[in-house]
Amino acid sequence: MKDEDGRILYIGKAKDLSKRVRSYFQDQKKLTVRTQKLLEKVADLEWVEVSSDLEALFLETNFIKEFRPKYNVLMKDDKNFVYIKITKNEDFPRIEVVRRVEKDGARYFGPKTAAHTVKKTLALLQKLFNYRSCDLGIEWKNGKAEVIRKTMAYPCLDYHIKRCAGPCISEISPEEYKKSITQIERFLEGDTKSIEDSLKVQMETQVENKEFEKAAKTRDKLQALQSLFHEQVVTSPDHQNADILGFVLENGKAYFNLFMLRDGKLCGQENFIAEAAGCEAGDEPGAAEVVEAFLTQYYEKATAFPREILLPLELEEPDFFETWLSNQADHRVRLVFPKRGKKHALASLAEKNARSFQKQHKARWEHMQPSDEEALLELAEHLELSKVPKRMEAYDISHLGGSDTVASMVVFENGKPKKSDYRKFHLRSIVDGEIDDFKSMSEILARRLRYLKSAAKGFEFRKAAKRHLPGIARLFKEWRGADEVDGVLDEYTLALKNNKPIGLVRLVKGKEKSYLLKSLYISPKVRAQGLGSGLLRYAIQKLKAKRVYVSCIEKMRDFYLRFGFEEVKQFPEEFLNDLKEVLFAYNPSKTYDASFQSKPDLIVIDGGKGQLGAALKSRDFYGLEIPMIGLAKREEDVFVPGKSFPLLIPKDSPALYLLQRIRNEAHRFAITFQKDTRAKSMFK
Repeated sequence: MKDEDGRILYIGKAKDLSKRVRSYFQDQKKLTVRTQKLLEKVADLEWVEVSSDLEALFLETNFIKEFRPKYNVLMKDDKNFVYIKITKNEDFPRIEVVRRVEKDGARYFGPKTAAHTVKKTLALLQKLFNYRSCDLGIEWKNGKAEVIRKTMAYPCLDYHIKRCAGPCISEISPEEYKKSITQIERFLEGDTKSIEDSLKVQMETQVENKEFEKAAKTRDKLQALQSLFHEQVVTSPDHQNADILGFVLENGKAYFNLFMLRDGKLCGQENFIAEAAGCEAGDEPGAAEVVEAFLTQYYEKATAFPREILLPLELEEPDFFETWLSNQADHRVRLVFPKRGKKHALASLAEKNARSFQKQHKARWEHMQPSDEEALLELAEHLELSKVPKRMEAYDISHLGGSDTVASMVVFENGKPKKSDYRKFHLRSIVDGEIDDFKSMSEILARRLRYLKSAAKGFEFRKAAKRHLPGIARLFKEWRGADEVDGVLDEYTLALKNNKPIGLVRLVKGKEKSYLLKSLYISPKVRAQGLGSGLLRYAIQKLKAKRVYVSCIEKMRDFYLRFGFEEVKQFPEEFLNDLKEVLFAYNPSKTYDASFQSKPDLIVIDGGKGQLGAALKSRDFYGLEIPMIGLAKREEDVFVPGKSFPLLIPKDSPALYLLQRIRNEAHRFAITFQKDTRAKSMFK
């Protein structure tokens, strides 16, 4: 369904298209508020015919991901999910927390929504089973461990505090180590009974062999697991494996609670939020589409499936969804809609937890709304800023497997979005199919920061005068080995330090305020401070040039691209005697932008130390002194330049919430632009 401007409002599927469409336009009193709002905006319908129900579902899911229509139920982007990964191609497997499932032979558990909870679980499992948390490359050869990839000193602290069995120093064989990994996998599957049985047998064997210290350690593991799982309140006496879904609606959002029962015991609970435009509290009984959206969007990413899924209301086509889920799981999955009894009680409890989650979420953000000023003051304190960051800019990169790479810049002023200052970028230095977030971030920051006028501290820019001739000659000798000065003095602009030339630019005038860049040189002693770009920009502004041309060697290409030059195929006739490998032209009038002319008090990079480092290179290239931080998704870690470890900002801090808001807005804006770009490229 599309509006009058051709924007997609809603994507759905139907066995009988005529019947489905008629249902929207019959008794409108029975329609939900959301559907009524949708129909008010619909101006056109398009459809695609496919050969099977499953094909229809796949197409619907892919289109929803791609176009993210306003009136579809949209789960949060999967950057919010984490998985537990257990490697399988190593003698001593590693366990990691990752954000995507790859086809690398490893085993994955998830998706999970709370990374901090996952890490607590893994910390407990490491304490119990002593698995390694390092990324050393370890191989077992001739009955001995050999470290083939050293990334740290070993044995590490974990070994000394008895959190690691010490495979790097041959303290455990691959066979014994993998027994622990198998038990961890069973734990994550929810199969606690087999773990308990295995530990009991292991303890009895150790006692028989008079290995009493080992038997005591095994007993402690057994008691810890029993205390963890025997205190469960949510249980099922028939030892079923089931997922139990509950949800509530509020102000255009759906709040989900998912219980995971394995072998009759609660082994996990996850909470999710989805955009459900037009849905309000009380619409739940008629919101089967919300449940259908959850089933397709969650279980498409899932790595483990139950035998049953308990749902709070009946679906229009339950057989269809059972078939799809069974295909995903490689075993039969039943959908159950309990009306009474113990299963109904479990479904009600799931709904109660969903409502509790909704209230907690609402209370947290309502508490945050009036505290923008408090958040800014606290942020300035945490980051040790000289002033409150009234203007904040955040940047994010988005692509699909390296294609259609784009970037976003969002602006918050006084803690609130200023959407008129948002900007979008197409990447120029990234070829289609190339994935390099560091290079992308460096390019985008360079293109944005070039608009800010700046010379590094201790330097100044000035038109050349007669008294500077000896210094200019010295620079030419340093550069070319001869002290002969080309051209006339009036063509030169200089970078000075202590009134001595340390850099020069020469612009030769052509017709109609066009100029040819003949020379640009900065003394090696003061390079990497943004002097070259700053000097060139100063000279162009002073001359009020309308267009500047340069012909350069290949290795200077990136410099001029970052500055804002564009590659051209032809030069004006008056400059044809100066052709080299690459031809560029620069139009200063195209580069004015009110948003870009505003200097930010803080720049936030979506990413960790790597992305931050790439952004800092661009900042330093222009000799700017703007505070920059990186906000890593994994644990919401805040990285600052010059420090290896993230800042310790409380998780409930208004300052951290503010950073999350601007980072999430940059992410949203980048994804939206990337989808629009991809859609346009599809129809070229």
